[in-house]
Amino acid sequence: MELNITKDILLEIIEHLKEAIYIVDAQGKVVYLNNAASQLEQMPKSDFLGKTIDAVYVNTEFHTHRNSPCLDVLASGEIQENENLEWFTGNGTAINAITNTYPIIENGEILGVYEMAENIADLKKRLIEIGAFPRKRTYRMRKKTLHNGTNYIFDDIIGESDALQSTITIARRFAAKKLPVMIYGETGTGKEMFAQSIHNASSSVSGPFIPVNCAAIPENLLESILFGTVKGAFTGAVDSVGLLEKAENGSVFLDEINSMPIALQAKILRALQEKEVQRIGDSKTRKINCRIISATNKLPSEAIRDGEMREDLFYRLSTGMILIPPLRERGDDLELLADYFIAKCNEEIDATVTSMSPELKRLLKSYYFPGNCRELANIIESAMNMTIEGENILDVHHLPTYMKNHFKDEISAMPNAEQVFQRQSPQSHRNVPQMDFHGNLNTMMAEYEKGLIELALASTHGNLTKCGEKLGVTRQNLTFKIKRHNIDLKKFKRK
Repeated sequence: MELNITKDILLEIIEHLKEAIYIVDAQGKVVYLNNAASQLEQMPKSDFLGKTIDAVYVNTEFHTHRNSPCLDVLASGEIQENENLEWFTGNGTAINAITNTYPIIENGEILGVYEMAENIADLKKRLIEIGAFPRKRTYRMRKKTLHNGTNYIFDDIIGESDALQSTITIARRFAAKKLPVMIYGETGTGKEMFAQSIHNASSSVSGPFIPVNCAAIPENLLESILFGTVKGAFTGAVDSVGLLEKAENGSVFLDEINSMPIALQAKILRALQEKEVQRIGDSKTRKINCRIISATNKLPSEAIRDGEMREDLFYRLSTGMILIPPLRERGDDLELLADYFIAKCNEEIDATVTSMSPELKRLLKSYYFPGNCRELANIIESAMNMTIEGENILDVHHLPTYMKNHFKDEISAMPNAEQVFQRQSPQSHRNVPQMDFHGNLNTMMAEYEKGLIELALASTHGNLTKCGEKLGVTRQNLTFKIKRHNIDLKKFKRK
């Protein structure tokens, strides 16, 4: 028996499509929409059929004669394909969809238009659920292929902005030369990521990469760690090889170099000039062959002015100078990074979050981000931890408490402000104090840092190792900061 494709069969097929289908006549009236369109709009078909587009979307920011694809195509007769559009439904819900709109033409006359729209969030969710997306290569997976103490290469640095790409180009150029490199960037911009990438793009890639946080190691230990000791040099001293020797044919990364004691800076300068070190308590010198990569989160000129860095050491270390742009100067890189952090969290906590709401994007794009990429990662991870099963869009109400307080005025102007402030994390109420911005910049930054640490402690139940990993700092550095801010660890421990 031959299959006869009837109108009823075609309509039944259209009703089962995942794409939303709209048909509009020459007067702009909606004459048909399928079930997917009704679900997308979160409104019954009766609210559309027989009504003009302007009447359906009155008091909204979309579907006007100025920017409605259906009305545009109706007026021009030209096809509009692959339009990535955001609009608000009649009940105020934000929609982000890919639309394709075509004119219906007969004998040269436009009788109407039809539009196909697919909700981007739904599409991503379905693809994730059926496993259509391959598992992305994460930094953790990198450890399986790099055996020199590093996790990152230049390809791991996410961002397409001109500011970042220019920095990467310069860093690649310096990597090919055997010269000291100094990296300046605000906290959280990825200085160690750049340092490791430079090492892995250099001729020293087969040698070790040894990081040293000059701010986290006590002054009396830092010298012995860098230069080594001989037995009997002081009480308890044993024969030990310093990191400058251990890094033979490799790289030593001196992070927060401006926190190194001035007296020790003089010894580092001599070691670089003579290419030799003298272990503490030893009478002889030993040749070294390693590259020094240093970093500072304070402008070198300011560090020199404030007596934190020797000027001659700066000239020796900065023959290759790299300035990493802050996140707020990187344009759309913020969205790229947010998407990456969302995908990474999806893998780690088995979630299906696909994107951020337009409102959340607007708030984040207006934020100064003093903590840069590390802070963004923390915000995304904290927000992901606030989602419940079935939620696939990160929204304003998922934000950590300190961010809601920062955007208090903007959120208060939103229609659902009361619900946003009501949906707080029980953990944040119990453990994390409200951020109180007052006083001078140093006071506010200290308050801000304390709030971030307490938020991370709350989410890790006081586990210092996990908290340090979340914040991107060493356990020693975290302990120092906890003591400085007088944070009581007991209230964060799991009861």
